[in-house]
Amino acid sequence: MSKAAFRQADLERILRAAKKVGAVVQVDLRTLEVKILPAPGDVSNASDGLAPDGPENWG
Repeated sequence: MSKAAFRQADLERILRAAKKVGAVVQVDLRTLEVKILPAPGDVSNASDGLAPDGPENWG
């Protein structure tokens, strides 16, 4: 298994675990540092575990 595939598998495992408990995952791709935070408020409306879409701020 390549190093990239191993990292992808690790991140997928982390995201699945966070979704099960209703947590939010913050990933720093440069350092591969992962923070798992409790979701604020009611998590019943966050069915897919993804952050809500909003306006992009590229500036």
